[in-house]
Amino acid sequence: MKLTWILVAICIAGFAYGAYAGEQFYNEYGFSGDNLVQRPYVLLTSIFMHGSAEHLLSNILVLIFFGLAVESELGKKRTLLIFFLGAFAGDVLSLLVYAPSEIAVGASAGIFALIGVGMLVKPLDLSFYPLVVPVPLALLGLAYAAYNAYGFITNIDPNVSYIAHFGGLFVGLVFGFRREGWKRGLKIIAITFLVMVAIPLIWLLLT
Repeated sequence: MKLTWILVAICIAGFAYGAYAGEQFYNEYGFSGDNLVQRPYVLLTSIFMHGSAEHLLSNILVLIFFGLAVESELGKKRTLLIFFLGAFAGDVLSLLVYAPSEIAVGASAGIFALIGVGMLVKPLDLSFYPLVVPVPLALLGLAYAAYNAYGFITNIDPNVSYIAHFGGLFVGLVFGFRREGWKRGLKIIAITFLVMVAIPLIWLLLT
């Protein structure tokens, strides 16, 4: 069975149990500075907890597309390593921004790690999310990174830990550049950026 589907299943099971167990479950097993000192295992448990069905759905859709692509290229063990290192890096980075008592849950940082590596090692793999037309993973990944930067600057949704996403993305990019080399990696990002800028310009010209 694909590792990606196992991670998806654990995320769904964690959300279902959290919905059943209630707020105390999130307070005890969610990530925070205070919880990390008292219960270090929250580094792991918090990954598979989500605050809402929308939060869960948005995460697992991205996990499926990028996870399957990275897994097919790098294998189960390395994909799992990148996912967890990204999640842990996101949590640690968030400690610099949020109060020790503030609870955070979700697989987003680990998924951003897969986005970072996936856009470099499988840039032309096609995703049908979030649109009904196929989108190359490099373009989708860069769009996610740009939106995360916008969200961090504007704080458009204070419930989202954008800084944690950056931690995961950095981990993924490190693996991606190590795999593809700096020259090819930067070339992929530069071409993708030009395409991303050109699309709205062409759309404006045509309309």
